[in-house]
Amino acid sequence: MNNEIYKVCFILIYIHINVPITIQESVDVKVKGSIFIGKQLFSVFQNKPYSAFWKIPYAKEPLRELRFKPPELNKLRNETFDYSNCRKDTCRCYEEDCLHLSIFMPFLYNQTRSIPVVVWLGGTSKSLRPDFFIEEEVVVVTVSYRKGIFGFLNTGDEFAEGNMGAKDTVVALKWINSYIGSFHGDPNRVTVVGVRKAATIVASLLLTSVADGLFKRVIIMSGSALSPSDYRNYNFEVTNKLYWNLNGTLDKLNRTKLYEMLKNYTTTEIYLASRDIFDSTDVRDNQRLINAFSLSVESSKDAFMKRPPWEVYKSRLTNNNIDVLMGYTSLESLYKLNGFADNKNLLMYLNYNFQYLLPFEGIKDEYGSKRYRKIRKKIMDFYFINGTIGVRSLRRYAKYVSDQVIYPLVRQARLHAEVSCRNVYLYRFSFKGLFNMGWDSSVPYLNWSGATAGDEICYLFKCKSVYVDYNNADASIEGQFIKKFLRLLTNFAKSGDPTPTTMDNILGDLKWEPLRSDKSLRAMNLSRKLKMVDVPEGKRVKFWDELKSEFFAEQVYKEEF
Repeated sequence: MNNEIYKVCFILIYIHINVPITIQESVDVKVKGSIFIGKQLFSVFQNKPYSAFWKIPYAKEPLRELRFKPPELNKLRNETFDYSNCRKDTCRCYEEDCLHLSIFMPFLYNQTRSIPVVVWLGGTSKSLRPDFFIEEEVVVVTVSYRKGIFGFLNTGDEFAEGNMGAKDTVVALKWINSYIGSFHGDPNRVTVVGVRKAATIVASLLLTSVADGLFKRVIIMSGSALSPSDYRNYNFEVTNKLYWNLNGTLDKLNRTKLYEMLKNYTTTEIYLASRDIFDSTDVRDNQRLINAFSLSVESSKDAFMKRPPWEVYKSRLTNNNIDVLMGYTSLESLYKLNGFADNKNLLMYLNYNFQYLLPFEGIKDEYGSKRYRKIRKKIMDFYFINGTIGVRSLRRYAKYVSDQVIYPLVRQARLHAEVSCRNVYLYRFSFKGLFNMGWDSSVPYLNWSGATAGDEICYLFKCKSVYVDYNNADASIEGQFIKKFLRLLTNFAKSGDPTPTTMDNILGDLKWEPLRSDKSLRAMNLSRKLKMVDVPEGKRVKFWDELKSEFFAEQVYKEEF
């Protein structure tokens, strides 16, 4: 009798594993009275089938009277929509009309199952395919939002309240919450992911209540809400310089005229006028990098952010019930080394004109003042041997400029770990392989170990530029790394813990420890070997902590906002 049962079980298992998948061009999904048509694709390593629904409008077109206005949710009508194709000219978000999302749904044998949802902020492109996420059985949604001046102009009044791009993502999350169930997604297990500028938005979701209940977890890559360049108060100077660029004169700001131009000029004209708002002199005098059109503090009724992020952490009014995973690359800002890498002699000129940058908020000092010179000397003495920059100082300089990204991220990770009821996980990405596209596009001939900004992307998504190499990567070092990296991230998306079991067929007995405020700064080092480490950047983080404490006490800069 037992033998017969075993035979039946074996046959059922065989049928389950080997059931043929119908190869078809299109897939239909019913979404609350509407029919969505998508395209069937297959993943690169395991050849798993999944459906792609490209460029679904989640909000009304932000054009004409809606330019610079908060987004309006796009409600479904009982119609049939064909989202089975993604044309090259409509997949990138360089235009105003970009409030679209794309959904990638794995094929499930059990059609009643609901699986976790990973929401990727940053756009919809056919050049990036989520094959690796699909093989881990999660629904992937990529979201486009308004960027630059169209997404983040803040005029300090009702014309442009600011943070339109961030509000776009909130509306996208509302759309996902309402309709993702039709695509087998679980609206109660939504993880929002952002890299670099998009990471600032995701990091800010921890500090605002406007998206409460719309997501469960966040993954923050190479960005932070505490970056002084990516978070600012309303700045009259931005509006004034924009007016000069559009009007062509140095006349006194005429808001009525400015707003007429902003309403009526073409997308290209406005985009060109918004470039290079601040020059190197502005950066020097500010002692911080400046992003003219970034997240900002609002005064509007439905503000995305009403107070500066550091004040929110001080008041402990953060979103404390969200699982957080955040991290950085070991050499974030190698793109800034282009000239120096080709001619190291240029480094010596920095000795005579070293204009320091600070990775935290605070007062500005007069360039060349006694206090300015004192801070500059401390920075140079710490980062460069004998406080002198020479031809052999390139890697030290790379660490210095990279800390403008790393320090704010680590600072937010620690602050959030102190106030949150949930775990905060920190990683350090230092893997160097065939798919480090960020490194190859910035300093391809620099033969160092480590990784830089953008290097994670082609280990998360199948990148069109290296499609052929993936076909040979399954058993390679890169292929194995991809599987481990994605297993960690999707484990987190599924359970809130990157290593929830003591033995995993891909990760083995690896255990990712969450941050603890009473212990040393530890992170998961994502390299050829995955392991927990005391972060090598710890001494540099401590240096900035001490500099901030010594020269930028709270009472000195609190009136900046």
